[in-house]
Amino acid sequence: MSDHKNIVARVEGHAGVIELDRPKALNSLTPDMIAGITQAVSKWESDDSIEVVIIRSTAKRAFCAGGDVRGVRETDMEGNYQPGDDFFRDEYALNLQLAEYNKPIVALMEGVCMGGGFGISAHGSHRVITPRTLGAMPEAAIGFVPDVGMSHALTHLDVDPAIGLFIGCTGWRLSPADMLFTGLGNVLVDDANALAEQLPTQSLREALQAARIDQSELDEPQSVLEKHQKWIVDTFADGSWVDIERRIAESDEASGDVNAEDHAKFLRAVRESLETANPSSLVAIVEVFRRSAQTDLATALKNELAVGGHLRREGNFAEGVRAVLVDKDRTARFDPARAEDVDPKTYSELLS
Repeated sequence: MSDHKNIVARVEGHAGVIELDRPKALNSLTPDMIAGITQAVSKWESDDSIEVVIIRSTAKRAFCAGGDVRGVRETDMEGNYQPGDDFFRDEYALNLQLAEYNKPIVALMEGVCMGGGFGISAHGSHRVITPRTLGAMPEAAIGFVPDVGMSHALTHLDVDPAIGLFIGCTGWRLSPADMLFTGLGNVLVDDANALAEQLPTQSLREALQAARIDQSELDEPQSVLEKHQKWIVDTFADGSWVDIERRIAESDEASGDVNAEDHAKFLRAVRESLETANPSSLVAIVEVFRRSAQTDLATALKNELAVGGHLRREGNFAEGVRAVLVDKDRTARFDPARAEDVDPKTYSELLS
């Protein structure tokens, strides 16, 4: 058992099991939770009796909705940035540890998985989703950048890196079909809890084989990202954020590749998602993702830490978290208010 609050770490059969247990906050990760997960996986890595690590949630609605950025905001607003710096540094160290882990890691991504939730799932070997999984990297709306190594993961997907950049900029709500299309999810099951009960006693292959369902069984089996991938790649493949923003503005709602009504609906959703994004974040995201496409994960995490720390000190992070998570009025007043007034070098010069 773990001595850390809001997680339970225990051994069941040949499995090390980590349960996230902060349901009222949708398992948003606190410093203590990160410390507890790190301690558990470090211990199990050298334990020959542990064959697989399982990360799951006690909450019905969420796997993990991210990191506890409200707590970071509070200390930032006091002018004390060190706790936030330490929080992200420790979280990113855990993300790298999971990516380099020498045993299978099975993340049972039932319900909402956002931000830091991907940090403890996307770098593992088995990313198990269900028909109720909803993913997103919505950091632009809180004045931040997609982090926890996702600037690297999203630019090294099974699909074109431009699709990863699209996900990072728009905070697109990823359906189960989108997760499978991109590879962010690589196992689809109907019941994550039933699988969790089988994994400690069965072989990993047998348990997954028995639990898998086909994508055709989803209510919406086609990925929206797959349907619109040509437009996404044409729009996001190159250039700065200002270039991309211009292409979005100039895009015709009629498309020869998909049904005109579907494409018009998709474009409206894209534009609406960007209305609440911090312009500085969007500029920074493009710079970080372009670099992460050419680096290893460790370097990407280092760059995310540098750019994220800079954004927090600009003040837009505090304003974005206020608008989305504190007051929840969704009316953040970001400064600058236009991407044209943001110098990309502010962020590109921070990158390794």
